[in-house]
Amino acid sequence: MVSRSLIAWSSTLLKSTSTTSSSSTAASTIAVAAINALDHAPLTGLFAVNKPTGITSTTILDHLQHICKRNQTHPLVKGVLAVDKSKRALKRGLVKIGHGGTLDPLARGIVVVGMGTGCKKLNNMSGSSKVYIAEARLGVSSTTLDSTGSLVDQKPTDHITKALLLDALQAFKGEITQTPPLYSALNMDGKRLYDYAREGIPLPREIPSRKVQIYDLELLSYPDGGVTVPDPSLREFGFGVGHSEDTIVTDGGDVNTKNATELSDVRQDDQYLNPNSFRPKKLADSTTTLDKPIPPPTSATDKYFHIRVHCSSGTYIRTLIADIAARLGTVGLMTDLLRVEQSGYRLGGPATIAMKECEDLEAVQRAIDAGNLIWEKRNAKAGASQLAEE
Repeated sequence: MVSRSLIAWSSTLLKSTSTTSSSSTAASTIAVAAINALDHAPLTGLFAVNKPTGITSTTILDHLQHICKRNQTHPLVKGVLAVDKSKRALKRGLVKIGHGGTLDPLARGIVVVGMGTGCKKLNNMSGSSKVYIAEARLGVSSTTLDSTGSLVDQKPTDHITKALLLDALQAFKGEITQTPPLYSALNMDGKRLYDYAREGIPLPREIPSRKVQIYDLELLSYPDGGVTVPDPSLREFGFGVGHSEDTIVTDGGDVNTKNATELSDVRQDDQYLNPNSFRPKKLADSTTTLDKPIPPPTSATDKYFHIRVHCSSGTYIRTLIADIAARLGTVGLMTDLLRVEQSGYRLGGPATIAMKECEDLEAVQRAIDAGNLIWEKRNAKAGASQLAEE
């Protein structure tokens, strides 16, 4: 099950190497091997799923596994299982599936998925740079640094202008220091941070800060009086400017009215736990009333802005927004987050499919074919750069 684009690419490589030296022979061998490997191992490689709001990244893997389990007589499923000699495949009929970096339940967008031996390539994904579009609300802060938490503080925003916001963003370009949020899955003395919060246990010590890279930080909308002035691209990406707390954009593009705090049934993710799946007994060194809800936004007291962030792995966008708000002399939280791109896998690209399209194994195969091309071109570019340096 090899895509025409892969065959064309490999054929071009074969032709370009047919009249050159022995190194070209090696390249042609690789091209042939690439075709043969894919031809005998369907559903093997990398692709991306456009994760909708309200589910964990692990839910995508469970969904794909369920589809494969339900369709074990399908030629594609039989093919990927045939080359997997593990007990998982032989005895349980389970396809090897993994992802290249989690995305919070509140967030949506690109999750890179590996199937079969493609999972081996995921190690290079989790540490790669990513591009996000985020919506921020100024004037309020929460326990989780986003709209799923409980109210912590409120501060004025009357003084905030576009010029002030642009000036603040400049301070966060390049290498910056971040302190990860309490509601995260980082370990401290063998216990995840969100477990300390859930159980009301004081942290053994302060959360250590770390260095991250902000390669680019672009303002896409800004507050002007009581109105948010948006970039046209925001509508294209499903942002209801200034209203994302009240809308959940589904994978198919439909908009369902629903407050983000109602997302109480999501499971634990590797990076984040929705706080509404529990209520902490207490939060040490804080007098905040944890059950106090975040008030609805008003044009008189709250302002919104949107940013596009190209950042290194390990960057917390929630923390970035809170830090930007602090520099502006107020408080803030994240109300919507979209991952647009990771390692060449981007929204709207041929290697990306919607969650509902995973039901169509042929569509998954087409996405994998395109995803494998992205991977090969990425590696070829990296190899060429390395040779140039030598």
